[in-house]
Amino acid sequence: MATTRFRRVWITGGSSGIGRALAQHYADAGARVLLSSRNAEKLEEAARKVGGAAYPLDVTDPGGIEQVAGEIWEREGPLDLAVLNAGAAFKRAGRDDTAENLKRHLEINLLGVAYALDALRPRMRAAGGGTIALVGSLAGYVGLPRTSGYGTSKAALAYYAEALWAELRRENIQLTLVSPGFVKTPMIAANEFPTPFLHTPARAALRIARGIERGVFEVAFPRRLAWPLRLLRALPASWRVALIAAGERRMGGR
Repeated sequence: MATTRFRRVWITGGSSGIGRALAQHYADAGARVLLSSRNAEKLEEAARKVGGAAYPLDVTDPGGIEQVAGEIWEREGPLDLAVLNAGAAFKRAGRDDTAENLKRHLEINLLGVAYALDALRPRMRAAGGGTIALVGSLAGYVGLPRTSGYGTSKAALAYYAEALWAELRRENIQLTLVSPGFVKTPMIAANEFPTPFLHTPARAALRIARGIERGVFEVAFPRRLAWPLRLLRALPASWRVALIAAGERRMGGR
């Protein structure tokens, strides 16, 4: 059976997908698991299944996040690990290149994380430290067609994590960026393009948890997808966009 050094773990977006699988992993490893999401019914079910506690939350509400963080510290004690996993992908007729769509992605996938960090950082600092994981995506590595809203928010999250890592380390807070590829979740099921090297949520959770335990900065998987995207990112921008456009044409894009 897996073990963990974390005694109290808070997971946002914990009612389904990667968040729910991580909750099961940490519960099986003996941690006290605290879950948050907007869907109160699914959240209660997920919390019961792992023997944890449900803290309903909309991550776009900074006041609500501050309140929930305060309740957790008061009822449960200081957190050892917070996994900021709540995220969303919105589509509009197969595309997401409107300003309104970009705003919705940034509110949840970036600002939702920033609000949580605002609530967690002073509390963890006062408690002597802790660990925070931010769940991004390989979609943030390069500018992929038909993902401009989602991909932009995840690219910004990666930049945010890099910029904060040294600051948080000085405060004894470990920061880990999680960059998964395609994981079999309801969000992925809505995609209109190929999803290679698809992981189950349980397999993804295991890889994420192992990376967080090791204290690495980034957990990126699967390698068969992460490394080609890294190489693509290393090319001159004009070459990169030309290659991406050629691939889009082969897939029948417009």
